[in-house]
Amino acid sequence: MCGITGIVDRSGASNDAILQKMRDALVHRGPDSGDQISWKNNGYVGLAHRRLAIIDTTVSGNQPMHFKHLSVAFNGEVYNYRELKNELQTLGHVFETNSDTEVLLHAFYEWNLEAVHRFKGMFSIALINRQSQELLLFRDRFGVKPLYYYTHDNTFLFASELKAFHLHPNFIKRLNPTAISQFFLYGNVPAPNAIFENTFKLLPGSFLQLNLSDGTISHHSYWNPATISNATNPVLKVDLEETKQKIKPLIEDSVYQRTVADVPIGLFLSGGYDSATTAAILTQKVPQLKTFTVSVPDAGLNEGPKAREIAEFLGTHHTEITCSIDEALQVIQELPSIYDEPFADSSAIPTCLVAREAVKTVKVALSADGGDEFFGGYNRYRYYYKVPGFVNCLPRFMGEAVSQSLNLLKLEGLRAQRIAKFSRLVGNFSTESYMMAMTQSMSEERLLDLLYVNASTTSSPFYKAHSPITTLMLNDTMNYLPNDILHKVDRATMSVGLEAREPLLDHELYEALLQVPDRLKCTKSQTKILLKDIAHDYIPESLLAGPKKGFAIPINQWMRDFLKEELQHFSSENYLLNQQIFHPVEVHKEIQKFLNGSDTNALFTWYFYSFQTWYERWM
Repeated sequence: MCGITGIVDRSGASNDAILQKMRDALVHRGPDSGDQISWKNNGYVGLAHRRLAIIDTTVSGNQPMHFKHLSVAFNGEVYNYRELKNELQTLGHVFETNSDTEVLLHAFYEWNLEAVHRFKGMFSIALINRQSQELLLFRDRFGVKPLYYYTHDNTFLFASELKAFHLHPNFIKRLNPTAISQFFLYGNVPAPNAIFENTFKLLPGSFLQLNLSDGTISHHSYWNPATISNATNPVLKVDLEETKQKIKPLIEDSVYQRTVADVPIGLFLSGGYDSATTAAILTQKVPQLKTFTVSVPDAGLNEGPKAREIAEFLGTHHTEITCSIDEALQVIQELPSIYDEPFADSSAIPTCLVAREAVKTVKVALSADGGDEFFGGYNRYRYYYKVPGFVNCLPRFMGEAVSQSLNLLKLEGLRAQRIAKFSRLVGNFSTESYMMAMTQSMSEERLLDLLYVNASTTSSPFYKAHSPITTLMLNDTMNYLPNDILHKVDRATMSVGLEAREPLLDHELYEALLQVPDRLKCTKSQTKILLKDIAHDYIPESLLAGPKKGFAIPINQWMRDFLKEELQHFSSENYLLNQQIFHPVEVHKEIQKFLNGSDTNALFTWYFYSFQTWYERWM
């Protein structure tokens, strides 16, 4: 829902026309209406909004919205707004609209900063308090909704997407070297960094206070999974059935809350346990639920047929689209504009395609992300039980020898990448080193061979919990989930004016799952133990069993067959010398190695292509 932007400028360079251009750069996020407001306050202060009307679709729900000394522009939904509205009415508040925005405003008026603790939802919020003379920026607990800000030389800008900043004359497009290094390690730029200097992402579960009088900024955390995880004592003496009876109603309640809307809603159905369980629960609340999936016949692991069987069993109105190479190539060319900082999760391609199909018939689509992080679904959790005993019995030099020998072999796909990752752990195993090997595309030492920029401080923060498996899940929740998965889904859906909701990303559900022992989530032979048992109450196991697939696409084949000329152009000596970002000889060698058939560096090749196409579009 929506896009927001704003300006606090004491330099004298801002005006309403600039604010309007920034606002309308986000028209894809809010095609239904756009408005703004500004003040003279030791300079120029402006607040702007593009609306995607979901709750109270009348003009009375337009933003920015005002109450007393407060003005707000927000992107997202507060799912429990009706309960909050009832509570506020008992306290004497009178409402003029049916929107959650008005409830949010009154909540801040009544409870001040404590109001954010009462919200169940996804949101980025910009609140102007003219009484205290401050701007407050909030981001939801898991980082479902994005919020960037730029601060330099008496100019403070904020927006849902970076593209709005390019329209302000004070914005300086200077690349952030640390962000470049992080991108080539993770395929995204992790918060709080952004690709440009003096530009940042607001961290999930936090808020920023900007004093309008003197420009001072302070940061605060209101909810942090790491803090909660370390403060929670898991209930170890509990069996599967008892746990299931506690968790299942929380999942159902979380899904039902995400159905609050005055427009049609649907669901992205991948065929896995997360989306299938969500679909089964939704069909009890939403008659003739519309479900959507992408079929990729060339991917090897094609999710289409399985999703179709589940849809038939549940009786949903199902739409399956085929990801053809022509459509995929068109999306690939558009990715730098959709993801306006470098982003290299190739599943963004089918996600964009399924969003374009869904928006034809619905305005809200549920996307069941978070199941892997919350319930122990990634294979790297399962591998953790097996890897230490193997790698610790080998000397470190053997790991280096394995890595070097991979270059001589023609191993393909995930097999080559997994062996390369495991080889980095030989003789140097710890939970932190394991997480780095599983989530980084290469070692930081190797990155130094490829980039001019210093890669010494590029690793994402590492958070410790009470057990190794919980530690792995916690780090994915705080790093991979917001920086990759949620970033991917938000941009893909909002690029076509479709709101995506995440029914599994509920903080009360998360806190309850912290009390569930590891053995009910993941073992060395099975993942998502608890969630699978819950899912089988709705859907036969025979329909759900099988390998994890997701929206897989044959990106390596496409790069060699259709993107080869661009890769050769981007990796040419002249191009790289002009950029002054990469070591030309090393990078050219890596790209040629891939084009000649080696998949051991396929991930770097796709990251490189994604970065270079972004660079062409924005620099």
